[in-house]
Amino acid sequence: MERTLNASEMKIRNRARILKLIRKGGYSRAEISRLTGLTRAAVTVIIDDFIARGMIKEGEKNSSAVGRKSVGLRLDAAYGWMIGLNISRRAYTVGAVDFGGNILSECSREISAGDEPEKVLGDICMKTEGIMAQTSGRFLGIGITMPGPLDRERGVLLRVPNMEAWNRFPVKAYFENRFSCPVRLDNNSNAAAKAEEVYNKEVQGKSFLELIVDSGLGSGVILHMDNRSVSFDCELGHTCVDASGEKCDCGNVGCAEMYASARAIVRYAQSLDPSLSCWKQIADGYLAGDGACAQAVEREAYYLGRMLVNAVNCFKFEAVVFAGDIAYKFYEVMAKKLDDIIVNESIRKKRIKLLTSIIECAAVLPAANLISESDYFQP
Repeated sequence: MERTLNASEMKIRNRARILKLIRKGGYSRAEISRLTGLTRAAVTVIIDDFIARGMIKEGEKNSSAVGRKSVGLRLDAAYGWMIGLNISRRAYTVGAVDFGGNILSECSREISAGDEPEKVLGDICMKTEGIMAQTSGRFLGIGITMPGPLDRERGVLLRVPNMEAWNRFPVKAYFENRFSCPVRLDNNSNAAAKAEEVYNKEVQGKSFLELIVDSGLGSGVILHMDNRSVSFDCELGHTCVDASGEKCDCGNVGCAEMYASARAIVRYAQSLDPSLSCWKQIADGYLAGDGACAQAVEREAYYLGRMLVNAVNCFKFEAVVFAGDIAYKFYEVMAKKLDDIIVNESIRKKRIKLLTSIIECAAVLPAANLISESDYFQP
């Protein structure tokens, strides 16, 4: 049974919904009232408070054929800034992002999944302190994205395949103790989906799947209904695509990650041609007519397609957004193959949008977005 919200909780939720609409850009008071179901008076009270705090600005007037011109609202980037930190199995990227989503600075460094967490985090903290010393204005907090599964409330990683050294390490508490500020930790694919919804106009107002295909296979879901959206991470990479297949580090058998991750497809390609060392080589070789690369691409499409059919059968997605290694020359190499599999083999037999991420080159943006993301941020 769903718990009834009290007046204070309802106020927080209403503020969060309004801020989320403004973050997407361009909505007027009237449009916000219509989309949220709140009265114009209630919307005005909240927006006036946001303006007084320096969080948002009045934008340009939106032209209309008749009646008064509505005034769009937008975030004020100068309100403050956040640290965004992405840690993967291969590298970390840390940087500063302002309230409007503009990247102010960032730096990256390669790491190994077997490195001790204290060693990696100690180096990250030194880089973070350097960034903080060079960035002025109101500091809002630190957002961190890492592979899942993880417990975002307690701020610890769970049994993440190929990152055993990080198992149960208190990542969130480590940064809270070091910097005495708000810290949010989330699955990298779930955080990417949340940021995509804010910054990618092609998926705003749609239900979609964010799929990160790199050393692992991460997935995040945004479901849109009744002018609201809900987000959650899911482990599609650990759904079975081969019941008699290899045993995964998670304990399951035949997981999609064992066959459709970039790491898995490179391993297969190397069994055909040892000189192939990354997805970029495979994609380029496929387009050049190389036989081994063609076999590798067909295998990737087969297993990735199996997983996507399962996902599309479970959720009424309108789009899938691809990020990670697979985004390289995605449309030339993979898009049509996956589109054909989804249309021909899913129950709905419906074509959906296959897109590549617009935040792919901005690893720190989804992390920083966790601080200003409306579900968390309360000024």
